Amino acid sequence: MSEKELLKGCCKYITEIIQPSLVLHYLDFFEPKEVELIKAKEEKEGPTHASALLLDLIQNVDSLGWFQMFLDGLSKAGYPTLSKSIDMEDFTELDKSRLYKQMVRKLRPTLEPGARPMAILPHLSECLLQPQEEEVRQVTESKGDHAGMGRLLDFILRSDNPQWYKILQDALSAAGYVNLALGDQEDADMESGTEEIEMTYSQEAEMEDLHANLDSHAEPRQKVVRYDSQISSRLTELRAYQEELALPALESRNTIICAPTGSGKTIIAVEICWQHLRQGTEESKRKVAFLANTIPLCQQQMERFMKYFQNTDFEVIGCFGDSTSNLAVKVAVEGYDIIVMTPMILQLNLENGTIPSLSTFTLIFFDECHNTSKKHSYNSIMGMYMDIRLEGPPSTALPQIVGMTASVGVGKSKNVDGALEHIYQLCANLDIHTLSTVTKHLNELRKFVFVPSKDIRLVKRRSVDPFMDVVLGLMAHVESIAKKTYNIESLSKVPMSTRGSQAYEQWVVTVQRQCKVLKLVDHDEEEEMKICRKLVACSEHLRKYNDSLIISEDARAIDAINYLQKYFDNLDPTRFDETDQKLFSVFEERSKELLRIASSSGRENPKLQELQSVLDEQYHYNSETKTILFVKTRALAEAIEQWMLETPALAHLKPKVLIGRRRTENTAGMTLSTQKDALSAFESEGGSKLLIATSVADEGIDIAQCNLVLLYDYVGNVIKMVQTRGRGRAMDSRCILITSSRENAEKEQINMLQEKVMYDAIQTVQNIETDVFLAKVRNIQKRQKKQRDLERRMAPGKKKEETPFLLQCGKCRQHACKTDEIRVIQNNHRVVISKAFLSLCNIQPHPKPQVCDVLEKKSKIFCGSCNRDWGILASCMGLDNLPVLKVSGFTFVNLRTGQRKSVMKWQDFPGLIKDFDFELDVLDQDSSEGAWPSRLS
Repeated sequence: MSEKELLKGCCKYITEIIQPSLVLHYLDFFEPKEVELIKAKEEKEGPTHASALLLDLIQNVDSLGWFQMFLDGLSKAGYPTLSKSIDMEDFTELDKSRLYKQMVRKLRPTLEPGARPMAILPHLSECLLQPQEEEVRQVTESKGDHAGMGRLLDFILRSDNPQWYKILQDALSAAGYVNLALGDQEDADMESGTEEIEMTYSQEAEMEDLHANLDSHAEPRQKVVRYDSQISSRLTELRAYQEELALPALESRNTIICAPTGSGKTIIAVEICWQHLRQGTEESKRKVAFLANTIPLCQQQMERFMKYFQNTDFEVIGCFGDSTSNLAVKVAVEGYDIIVMTPMILQLNLENGTIPSLSTFTLIFFDECHNTSKKHSYNSIMGMYMDIRLEGPPSTALPQIVGMTASVGVGKSKNVDGALEHIYQLCANLDIHTLSTVTKHLNELRKFVFVPSKDIRLVKRRSVDPFMDVVLGLMAHVESIAKKTYNIESLSKVPMSTRGSQAYEQWVVTVQRQCKVLKLVDHDEEEEMKICRKLVACSEHLRKYNDSLIISEDARAIDAINYLQKYFDNLDPTRFDETDQKLFSVFEERSKELLRIASSSGRENPKLQELQSVLDEQYHYNSETKTILFVKTRALAEAIEQWMLETPALAHLKPKVLIGRRRTENTAGMTLSTQKDALSAFESEGGSKLLIATSVADEGIDIAQCNLVLLYDYVGNVIKMVQTRGRGRAMDSRCILITSSRENAEKEQINMLQEKVMYDAIQTVQNIETDVFLAKVRNIQKRQKKQRDLERRMAPGKKKEETPFLLQCGKCRQHACKTDEIRVIQNNHRVVISKAFLSLCNIQPHPKPQVCDVLEKKSKIFCGSCNRDWGILASCMGLDNLPVLKVSGFTFVNLRTGQRKSVMKWQDFPGLIKDFDFELDVLDQDSSEGAWPSRLS
């Protein structure tokens, strides 16, 4: 092995230990310019990055004796052990030391607060170099003890002294910090790994620590079943910290299990479920519902439960997806022991009576239970629960509730008091008696669950952006066209915002929705149709231009122009009216200029450059890194994937995209199968090394361990921060926010502070007296019950109107059909049974013909007048070419009142639509105009 290859092989030791500025003084083989580069790197990004640069530059050195000079330089700078290890090619001592460093890094939150570095510093001269001691003094004097202690730990964790651990232990004791005991190094077996290292401390942990369970929170009216792990038959082998988390639920108490991502909450749920079902009898059988918010998560959890329960007497089934009929739910609930379902399925089947009552179940799990608020289905279900709880007979049996989350959040609060109210509210919503967190087995938790370090990279925007200038001009032009027709700003309560922002997107979507139902008093119907069509067209173009600005801001201008070009290429000029032609011409006149700007060099996005820099650095030193890159939109996910594939230095990462299943106007979404394929490629050895994901990967979905989480201007609340950061589960993982927004950087810093506030609030709740806690929860529940009762009295009846509705095109108001010509198939799909309807349609081949649910998609159908998307033609139940309607393609006119309505979901449509009856709608109409050809006859 050559000397340069040797240095490459031991780069992890060098980059973790040396401070290059202290070594450079003894090396004369670097050019002055290179020395300045390394020093600047250290000052800006720290010693690890600077060390990496030093090793890069050393590969170009060919001076005689350079290697020995490097080793001597290390020794003279204060790194004799590292120098000797490289020379002897024996890193045993350093490897032993790394084990302790990993453990102490986890304990940093407990070491930094309250410690006085100036009291500890005099006892660390054997570990710290003189310049490092001086820097600790300066930082302490200028920024205080907390910052000084942080710098002291930074330096000591880079020491190459094999005895640094014992020296630190003695220094803490000598300074009087006996409560920060780090165990006894001499008694620990260094060869056996971290399991043999005993580390204890008595100071309350902050930030990353989760606090104690309190048995005293048990519901007074509820019988507590004492659980004995020594005599109970196990289905799984729980670790000690997992058993601690499970204990309140195993004793039949309503509980929230709050533990970090990757701590094994699903395994805990399996064991709770097993113990619960085993306590049932023939006369009193038990039944479990496991609720998860998304179909991929339901699929994943169902497969896990099936795996664990396959050799037991208990059966598992899943009820999720659009094709889940009432009959399927009825069969599942009556015939299976564990039903995995989405909360919406449970809510709808409770409301329609398919599931008689929540008392059908004896235990319900709420996965990602922090969502139990406002109008979420979780909260609707628990509203039904609390109505029974507070109004029903005392003897009414209700299911045990177990919530699971990595973060309960703090709501909109900015302090502990506000966070407390948020947690009390969540506990009231879920009827919780205790919060279950890890306290007794924190050391074990830290061995198996690693919390990544967090970094924020604030980058500059493009200094000059001619692409944006042109698009802004186009938007101003389109706005002026619309305003000459109608005051569009009056159509939305949301104020018109800055172009190129999410707020502008919200504004233009609201305007577009209002245009569809606009009623003009002083115009006849034909004139009204023309005006509304013009406004809808303008708002649609404004939305596309705004989307392109957002894409350009985060990706490349070429991605933005491709997005626009795809939209305009898909328009059908044969369906244009005067406005459509004018708007098309507006783009055509500037499209070549936009393409020229986007294709020109020298206009790289600084944010993409920073992203590439982070990836280059990470994969240079760990080529097997697994990265998850979170982005805000589907369009951006696809744009960044394309950029990576077209960038030679990044193509080797084989990026894969993971987005949601829901279809939008811009993207078709992913099927469950393609989602699983993307995850499999990411998990497989030799497959994808980078997964580009939207919010679908935030919560719950089990993703292979990765050691780099990148947030690409992806910022939410403290819950989202904890969830996304938790995707980095491998040891020494990093989580980096890359943003060009100072506001986003500050928001993430606030999230980091709010995380500490959250843990403080959890501890406060757990330490409160039982009666006080339950009284607070009960008061909230009674107040909410009064609010629900008031809303029911005030709300108009939800009964569907029997008056027929006319369906009009959502853009041009072309009459399409009436509701008596529509039927519902499997409580999900709305189909037209009048063959005359097809004469109004422009029928085109389906870009992705496939079988989905009970439908075999064949063609796309568009408005024959303006080409608005109306849905698909499909084969179903033996019938060919059934028109299946897309709700967003239409507005609905009440034929009794003349009121026009636009809805986003069929469930919100106010009229009655009959169920499809094969005998009545097909066989009895065999000779009528309304019959559809059947492949069964």
